[in-house]
Amino acid sequence: MVRVSAQVFDAVLHDVIASLPEPFAELLERVPVIVDPRPSRELRRSVEDADDLLGLYLGPSIAEWDRSEGPPETSVIFLFQEHLERACATRDELFEQIRITLLHELGHALGFDEDGLDRIGLG
Repeated sequence: MVRVSAQVFDAVLHDVIASLPEPFAELLERVPVIVDPRPSRELRRSVEDADDLLGLYLGPSIAEWDRSEGPPETSVIFLFQEHLERACATRDELFEQIRITLLHELGHALGFDEDGLDRIGLG
C-alpha cells in the first residue's frame, strides 16, 4: 500500500488528466472529479462491494445530455483515495491505477456498462 498526502494525490491526478487523450480530457472539463478519502456511509449502504470501490460515475450517459446545456449538474466522477492507495504499492502504480479508474468512470459517462468496459479492457 502506498500513502500520499491529499496534495500529492491531487498532483498525481492532474498528471493523469494531462496524459489522457484529448477527447477524454475535454470530457473532464465538463464533468467534475471529486476525490474523497472513501465512499460515504450512504454510498456504502447502497453499493455492493463499496469497500473495494476505487471510483464511481454518477449521472446519465453523455447520450442523454442536453447538448445545448452540457452535462447535468448530477454528472460527477468520484475517486476514493484510500481505496486507490490500498490497491497500489508504489506511486507509479498509483498513477496507473488512477488512470485506469478514471478511464473506467469516463467509460460509464460515455454509456458503457461493466460488460462493455470489460470488452475494451477497462473492466
